[in-house]
Amino acid sequence: MHYHRLKKRTSRSKLICTALLLFLGLFSWLFSLQEKPAGQLPYERAIQAFEKFVAEQMAFDQTPGISVGFIKGGFTWSRGFGYADLENRVPAKPESSYRMASITKTFTAFAVLQLVETRKMDLDAEIQAYVPYFPQKKWPITIRQLLGHLGGIPHYVDRDKELHNKTHKNTREAIAIFQDFDLVAEPNTKYHYSSYGYNLLGAAIEKVSGLSYGEYIQRHIFDPLGMSDSRMDDPTAPIPNRVKGYWFVSGRIARSEYVDISSRFAAGGTRSTVVDLLKYARGIIQGKLLEPQTWRQMLVPMATKDGLLTGRGMSWMVRPRRGHFQISHGGSQAETKTYFLVFPMANFAVAIASNLETFDREFYAYKLAELVLQEDLDTPVYVTDELEESVYSACEQAFSYGLSHYYWHSRTLAKNEKDLEEAFDFFNKNTDPASLRQNIRMTNNNILAGINPATGQAFTKVGSFMAAQLGKAYGRDKLPDYHKTGPIAFFRDYTTLSQASPSLKKSYQFSRRFRQLLFRLNRDWAKVYTDEIESLQIPLKVDFGKLQDILKKAFSEASLYPDFHEDLTRVAQYHLKNNRTQQAFSFLDLAYKLYPNRIDPMTAMASLHLWNGNAKEAKHFFQKAFAKDPTHPGVSIQKFQGLARDLINAKKLDNLTALAEIVTQLYPDSPGIIKGLGDMFYNLGQKDTALFYYKKALRLDRKLKNVRDRIKILEKERKK
Repeated sequence: MHYHRLKKRTSRSKLICTALLLFLGLFSWLFSLQEKPAGQLPYERAIQAFEKFVAEQMAFDQTPGISVGFIKGGFTWSRGFGYADLENRVPAKPESSYRMASITKTFTAFAVLQLVETRKMDLDAEIQAYVPYFPQKKWPITIRQLLGHLGGIPHYVDRDKELHNKTHKNTREAIAIFQDFDLVAEPNTKYHYSSYGYNLLGAAIEKVSGLSYGEYIQRHIFDPLGMSDSRMDDPTAPIPNRVKGYWFVSGRIARSEYVDISSRFAAGGTRSTVVDLLKYARGIIQGKLLEPQTWRQMLVPMATKDGLLTGRGMSWMVRPRRGHFQISHGGSQAETKTYFLVFPMANFAVAIASNLETFDREFYAYKLAELVLQEDLDTPVYVTDELEESVYSACEQAFSYGLSHYYWHSRTLAKNEKDLEEAFDFFNKNTDPASLRQNIRMTNNNILAGINPATGQAFTKVGSFMAAQLGKAYGRDKLPDYHKTGPIAFFRDYTTLSQASPSLKKSYQFSRRFRQLLFRLNRDWAKVYTDEIESLQIPLKVDFGKLQDILKKAFSEASLYPDFHEDLTRVAQYHLKNNRTQQAFSFLDLAYKLYPNRIDPMTAMASLHLWNGNAKEAKHFFQKAFAKDPTHPGVSIQKFQGLARDLINAKKLDNLTALAEIVTQLYPDSPGIIKGLGDMFYNLGQKDTALFYYKKALRLDRKLKNVRDRIKILEKERKK
């Protein structure tokens, strides 16, 4: 399903820029149609739909330029949209050269594993074996841990300083930036993404290879794959087709800040093109860079010491997508946003890069993937009953992780019959309505952990066995159909098969109550997920009345249905930013009524009420969201800080006071948060309000000396 997104409010100059971008996109799209007669181009409909989507979406996003492409089987397509250089109207091309940012980490991981294959490095050796000048820490740190972001190395500590380097750094200087930082955790106990950890790996590559990092990846990755436009970034070198980067400053597009990225050399220091990334994808899929066993080892998701999967292998994100085995990596830094997505078993990959720092990279990438694969990869399902939603979640995990595992390994995960029986027993216990009613929180925790080593990856074992049996009964060629039909059809077909097949043990079957629920959900889904709903689009300018009629009619008596609350929220934001408050309320109200258990519509309603000065309603929705999930981003301090900035910029100080009261009620025992409210009002010159919050913070923590001092100053000023 395909939806529009929106970004920040446009100024007059941005609207002019938008019109030019839209014209360029539409002109290029029409021109491309003239060059490609119908029926002559593979995936022609998908490409045309994507080009139309990009022309519209770039105008909404205010994106200067993007380059994007995909491979499917032996077919390759790539295109540029918009401008690589906005000021000089230089069009973006497939060959436009972008900073790769953290996609660089995948090159580093391949380089390390190549050196492991030649026995020049050991995955379980300590980093000091190859980088002796890096100080010993409280705990040893291994190469393997660094590859999986499990080494405890911090990311950026002082972002204002470390992300704005203007001078060239050599390897020793790059390591010196962080070498004295404390570890954030004992290695293997916590996943913590770290660019600095990858700089250490880059230093190790240089030590054992005798080459600079750039020379090594040029000789052993770029050259073998014909990636002729890939290199280390160099701000002084003449680089063909170099793009200029942009960001937003006070709502207006501006040139990106100049940053020298040599300090991130092995973590984010390369430059490449979409064309080269697609060559890289082919090389990865065809196994050209590593031996098959090493390549597969690279893509095994790692786990923490307590048995929780991180979702990441050696550099790569490794998480299934609707039963697909999928690997990906993104990049984000000054001048650029990139994304690289590979479905190895489908011989499919997408590469995308933009010169806008706030570019919504994954949205574009999965849009293209959906169109080419003709699958719905991103629509969640809403289940009206809380218990049944837990059961559906278990089915979804077993389906996606199990089918993905079976595709990738061509075998089930269970070691033996006893192991499989225990996995089915775990699944049945945690999807039993009686168990859920007795302790839904504990059972939900078990469901969330069902794919983790801590539970023996029970759900993956169940799902991979189901995939194997379905493939055996109906042919392996049928399995890709489940990418489209989803978890309910997957479980329905296996349940029918297991009931009819005497060869399947009773211990490999599901409970009677689960089967009854499953077939009822299947009937409801068949009624709801009609062709009209499957093909439904929700553009920003959708007719509210027609959309409301369609959704209410389709979902009125269903126990589960597609979840469009994010799309309804986007449309509401679009109307709000165009000063159409009532329309915004209409879409948010529809989202809230259709999906009453989702927190995003609650917090969106709360924010809109707060903006309009309705403090009572804002408080009601924020409290309801907080009660449901106090850890949700919609009720986080970061969320409230963003709201406060918006209210300050809009000079809505009364609304800001209402927000402060709400925050205080949600976090009554947090002296740091309450002190922050005092600081905010102090900086705004609201001295009496600041004094109120400072005193409240001091009552919670008498050790806040600086607060005590500020209270004294404010009280003296009051007496004058």
